[in-house]
Amino acid sequence: MKKVQFLVLLLIGALTMTSCHVTKTSVNGYNQTKGVSYQYGKAKQCYLFWGLLPVGRTTVATPTNEPCLVKTKFKFVDLLVSGLTGGIFGMQTVEVRAKRVDSANGKIFDIGEVVTYKKGGKYLKVTIDSYLDEDAYTVKMEDGSIKKAKAKDLSK
Repeated sequence: MKKVQFLVLLLIGALTMTSCHVTKTSVNGYNQTKGVSYQYGKAKQCYLFWGLLPVGRTTVATPTNEPCLVKTKFKFVDLLVSGLTGGIFGMQTVEVRAKRVDSANGKIFDIGEVVTYKKGGKYLKVTIDSYLDEDAYTVKMEDGSIKKAKAKDLSK
């Protein structure tokens, strides 16, 4: 009888415990890109029945045409919720990390940041759209068009 009780307890414990795994997916050469890492977006993905059935699809903000790292992990709150519900309802934290890239001139611009762009003798307000390489970005002009701009022509 004690063996049966032990096996039932072991089975219940196995079903209520989630693993503490972390999944990291590098996109567009994130690991090779030099720069300072920062959190770009974060969300929770919910599941039913021990992770077998996702509840909807979580959308996390991700940079367009930029190196990023998608990290999926169980945080303490995620483990607590899964444990208290016996694994019937659970969730994971999805985090997207990007890098602030140093240009050759030592300038760092964030995606979405409004900066001044010097073109000829004119100074225009533009929004950083994406990072091309150490010396160039794409910028969104006020009329909505996208242009390539050298880092030396941009200032905060």
